[in-house]
Amino acid sequence: MYTQFKAKQECYRLLKKALGKTYPLSLDQLISPPKPEFGDLSFPCFELAKGLGRNPAEIATELAAKCGRGGLVASTKAIGPYLNFIYDNQTLTEQVLAEVRRQKARYGKQNTGAGKRVLIEYANLNTHKEVHLGHLRNLSYGLAMTNILAINGYQVIPVSYINDLGANVAKCLWSIQKFYPDFIPAPTERLNFLGRAYTEATQLLKADPTLQPEVSAIQKALEDGTGPWWELWKTTWLWSVDNLQEVFADFGLTLDKVYFEHELIASAQTIVSRMLTEGIAVKSEGAVIVDLTAESAGINLLRKTDNTLLYNAKDLALAYQKQEDYHPDRSFYVVDNRQSLALTQLFLTLRHLGFNQDLVHLGYDFVTLPEGAMSSRLGTIVRWTDLETELLSDIKAKVAAHHPEWSPKKIVTTAKKLTLASIKFFMLRQTQAKPIVFDLSEATAYEGFSGPYVMYALVRISSILTKSTLAPESNPNLLVHPLEHSLIRTIAQFPDLVAASALKADPSLLAHFAFTLAQQFGRYYEEVPIIGDSNPTLEGARLDLLRAIHITLTNALQCLGIETIKQM
Repeated sequence: MYTQFKAKQECYRLLKKALGKTYPLSLDQLISPPKPEFGDLSFPCFELAKGLGRNPAEIATELAAKCGRGGLVASTKAIGPYLNFIYDNQTLTEQVLAEVRRQKARYGKQNTGAGKRVLIEYANLNTHKEVHLGHLRNLSYGLAMTNILAINGYQVIPVSYINDLGANVAKCLWSIQKFYPDFIPAPTERLNFLGRAYTEATQLLKADPTLQPEVSAIQKALEDGTGPWWELWKTTWLWSVDNLQEVFADFGLTLDKVYFEHELIASAQTIVSRMLTEGIAVKSEGAVIVDLTAESAGINLLRKTDNTLLYNAKDLALAYQKQEDYHPDRSFYVVDNRQSLALTQLFLTLRHLGFNQDLVHLGYDFVTLPEGAMSSRLGTIVRWTDLETELLSDIKAKVAAHHPEWSPKKIVTTAKKLTLASIKFFMLRQTQAKPIVFDLSEATAYEGFSGPYVMYALVRISSILTKSTLAPESNPNLLVHPLEHSLIRTIAQFPDLVAASALKADPSLLAHFAFTLAQQFGRYYEEVPIIGDSNPTLEGARLDLLRAIHITLTNALQCLGIETIKQM
């Protein structure tokens, strides 16, 4: 049990005793104060006052007189309608630093998910398309949720599902055969070539819809898995998959399995046929549908009149395959909010099939540029390869300027970690319900709400700990500066935020936490002498605090999938 929770329980016991049996108090009614100066924990008296027909401020005053103190609680006070608890600084400091020191990399770990197996599906990219900026939110969110669920004690199975037979693939191959039958792109230009072919096909089909049957015929041939189109598909498929594996490795994704759409065709056709036999699906004008209008989810189209399958049909087969492979208690789908209806239809259709696994959509809004939304169809995307090249070039120059003595290899390694920290933090710092307008200069800034800013705080702490000739030493009674008290309280909040980020599926809670702690350390560094003090015992105590900050910040960033560095 972490110190923050123990403190909350002590506040609960004191308040429960003061209230007696007249009011059914719950732990959730103890909240963060509306203003930091109120104290550490507050009990709003509005509901209690309403039941008693009294003034809430009067009740808060009476309770403050009755509650007293005990353990981690130094005092109570009433401010308006709020009863506020103030923790004992020395006891809190001693206990928080001791548990960080003891647990190190495990600090913040919870057991909420112990014994529960969850599967999280993300990084569901397409072959025959380039990985672009918009995809990076999915990769960052999925990786962060994988880490957050794991630190909360769940057995997490991360998987990816690659769409490799969809309409976009058929368009791409059609365009290649039509316009570039003898062209062989250089290895470094293969993905750019596929993206260009897809964009050109989309634009031509929009101008002349009578060409669409040619593309539909290709899609059917691909699902049948035979003929010359299949040979062209295999060649270009390998180009795409090699690229996707490189991107996954760059981002540090550790996927247990990668599923491919083409592997599910046969089982999907079997499921659709079974649904027709059982009356779950029906034929409508030659197509196969599931009517979900009674459940306000419209018509789920599974198979077209030419017998080719829609995505939702193959997703049915994927759900059964994941169940057979891993038997999870719950499955998470990390998919952007534009696919909410499709996932609702998928989940409802699976229920009609008797599939009773707990299915959860982890949605998020899309990424735009200041000039507007991106689109592969229109060719208005920011390619990850281009963005990475630009970021690396800029950051390498900055690192080399600061460290001319470093080897080229060390400069590149550091720059790459900072590049990924910049992207991941920017994608995770905002709640998933809101769109992101990507700003490159803001993402890479060394000041402000950014990954490099938090990384720099860690680097500075590492430097201080290295430079000091003393070892960190536990002397909590010497840490009496108000900024030290604030830092301890922030560190103490980390385990609660780890739990909340899993419950709410919201990594932004940890991004905000990391930024806040880095900011507080920055003020502390500027205002309080840490090393070189005339009192070596005090220096040792402050180094102990810095070590706790470093451990907590590192753990927070690792939850976000961000690898830390010692120098930058």
